[in-house]
Amino acid sequence: MNNHLDHYRIGVIGLGFVGLTLSVVLANNGFNVYGVDTDLNKVELIKNRKTPFYEEKIEYYLEKVVDDKLIVSTDYNVLRDTNIVFITVGTPSENNGSQRLDYVIEAVNRLSNVWKNIDSYRLLVVKSTVLPGTTRKLAKIMSDKTGLEIGRELGVVFNPEFLREGSAIEDMEKPSRIVIGCIDEKSCRIIRTLWEELYRRLNTEVKIREMSLEEAELVKYASNIFLAMRISYVNTIANICEEIPNCDVNKVLEATGLDPRIGSHYLEPGLGYGGSCLPKDIKSFIWFSKNKLGYKPVLIESIDKVNEKQPYRALEYLIKEYGDLSDRVIGILGLAFKPNTDDIRESISLKIINKLLEMKSKIKVHDPKAMDNVKKIYGDKLVYCNNPIDAIKDSDAVIIATAWREYRKLKPEDYLRLMRNPVVIDGRRIYDNYRDFVEKGVKFYAIGLSRKQCL
Repeated sequence: MNNHLDHYRIGVIGLGFVGLTLSVVLANNGFNVYGVDTDLNKVELIKNRKTPFYEEKIEYYLEKVVDDKLIVSTDYNVLRDTNIVFITVGTPSENNGSQRLDYVIEAVNRLSNVWKNIDSYRLLVVKSTVLPGTTRKLAKIMSDKTGLEIGRELGVVFNPEFLREGSAIEDMEKPSRIVIGCIDEKSCRIIRTLWEELYRRLNTEVKIREMSLEEAELVKYASNIFLAMRISYVNTIANICEEIPNCDVNKVLEATGLDPRIGSHYLEPGLGYGGSCLPKDIKSFIWFSKNKLGYKPVLIESIDKVNEKQPYRALEYLIKEYGDLSDRVIGILGLAFKPNTDDIRESISLKIINKLLEMKSKIKVHDPKAMDNVKKIYGDKLVYCNNPIDAIKDSDAVIIATAWREYRKLKPEDYLRLMRNPVVIDGRRIYDNYRDFVEKGVKFYAIGLSRKQCL
């Protein structure tokens, strides 16, 4: 295997957010990619150049590469002649926080059956987020099942992804860094050459860092935990600001972030983090640290506890305003865990909805992309609105739970004219002009804004 593109035949197991993004970017840059997923409906969608989830630009790339440089199937046999295979399947958590590896192990076992007794070098690349020590165990499973000798016939790499939903293609094409943990020098050399070739074609300079398998596995967790820590820290400061007269956390954090040791990224207060990565990874790492290492990670536990409570700040505001919320009509703007995605996994909106349903509230919801996903969970328990105006109309309160751009266009006059009682809870701090809301008669609550500022 050398630097020539034709010598790479790349497989990707798992065509979700990470796997499909990886596949289309590689294929769009001239690599032959064979994608496998056990979900037939997903594979059929991709064959028809449709994404099974919302992510900007992916369908544009699918139009260019499907049935040309990208072949997708439910049949693992398409991977037989591949020489590099990425595993990008999910690693969900159990209720106690422990990590489930059944999808990863199934992928390794099924790939092993295809690669069994092959006489040419193969490279296994794990991209699924796994706890330190896991990739080395997966390497042994594959070596035992295939008969391929690690180092001589089988290479193994852990290569974490750092993609953000809503900007996955951009993050893949212009990464902040490439981390490769390798079982041996040859594995590192081959995967490094692949990435160097891709980014040469993209005319992008990249920082590549090589390390052990365990170090690379830990990099992924260290990164996600640090981001979660910043969010929980910011929300803690925001909650304190609400109790201090004349305080707006946005002003506090803007000045704080000017310190170059701190920086301004991830200093946005809100109702907490969600999604498929941060909540799961924090809980898994807490379990791993306590149960496998015998170390109690007090700081990381605190990050999780702050985030578990933060969504319910919105309910505290409602209870302050109304007391009993039964039969109150509550509009919720935003259901996805963040803008520019339809992903509702661990979305704070769902946590709020569940509590409001317990309190017998009537709930109207809107989201530009995530409505269908929410309907599958709640059915006719909610009122689904085609636009933000319908969600606001005749409501007793509105909670802004996701910072979609279109919600910023709503003005104080819209809330005053349409709502039964103009109570607005800005859970994502999308409105800088809060004084305008207050002066025009809206009862306005916002994360990190002193109540004496709002009255």
